[in-house]
Amino acid sequence: MLKYYLLVFLIAEVISLILTPLIKRLSLKMGWMDKPNWRKLNKKPMPLLGGVAIYLGFLVSVLLFIHKAPFVSDIHRLLGALGSSLIIVLTGIVDDIKGLSALRKLFYQVTAAVIVTLFGFTIIKVSSPFGGYFHLPEIVDIALTVFWIVGFINAINLLDGLDGLSSGVVAIISGSLFFTAIKTNNPIAAILSIAICGSCLGFLPYNFYPAKIFMGDSGSMFLGFILAIISIEGAYKGATFSAVLVPVIAMAIPFMDTGLAIIRRTLSGKGIMKADKEHIHHRLLFREGSQTKAVLTLYWLTLSFGLIAIALSGMKGIWAFSAILVTILLTLRWLKNSKLLDFERAKT
Repeated sequence: MLKYYLLVFLIAEVISLILTPLIKRLSLKMGWMDKPNWRKLNKKPMPLLGGVAIYLGFLVSVLLFIHKAPFVSDIHRLLGALGSSLIIVLTGIVDDIKGLSALRKLFYQVTAAVIVTLFGFTIIKVSSPFGGYFHLPEIVDIALTVFWIVGFINAINLLDGLDGLSSGVVAIISGSLFFTAIKTNNPIAAILSIAICGSCLGFLPYNFYPAKIFMGDSGSMFLGFILAIISIEGAYKGATFSAVLVPVIAMAIPFMDTGLAIIRRTLSGKGIMKADKEHIHHRLLFREGSQTKAVLTLYWLTLSFGLIAIALSGMKGIWAFSAILVTILLTLRWLKNSKLLDFERAKT
């Protein structure tokens, strides 16, 4: 069965690799450009809509092998996820070309999240760290799932600040989630993960510093949406406490960045929607003095968290609880040593 996953990966990568320069030419011709401003690092307009190449590589590769995969009975759920993702991609395309308000983007994000819950992607059960689980009331289940998906979407969206950062980080995260899915016998999560990994790696050569094209919101929102679906599928299939936390640990960098941004912006009194240049990647860029060094540092950190997530998958009871506690303590120590918990600048 691994040969099917390998083919999905290769087809996604090749399609993304071929389509990206074509979309770049189209964006240049149509004037779909990301224009420089005070919070962006690009000094000249950059072609957008690279996310469309990522999406098409992902979509075609999954559809080509969906009938060969060992989850025929779950095809309707998989098709529901693919259909819902189209809403996110179209929203991102419109935002990249014309611009959408934050409230309107949030509306479409919530709409896609609600629709995908109707196809069975919900956090129905919550696991105990000492074994067993309990089912959530339906209304709480839907609300928590929607919040979870929207959170993932915006975590990746906020991370997309340096050349090659989001595409590389998501490739590492999805690769980690693929191995956890294989380890826990979760074919839907496996095929979605490996397709995303291939698409991102196909796009990365054009996006790594110095970037030739940006993925735009069409890419970052789509990637966040699919990662959310993968994490929900893992939690749905898993009956252990670590099943829910494995994707969160794999996505530690974008989640920490989002959490720190909320705290920082709240302390500043300017509102959490107010953009700034104090994200983790901005701080690392200032410290390293190079986009490449900052991005490679975040790649390494993401890989480290990914390996921890793989090791945690399948752990139960006190061992899972202890491993997660140690991971949290070490992460907090790194944040403190890196001065990322220093919010004094946010108050000024």
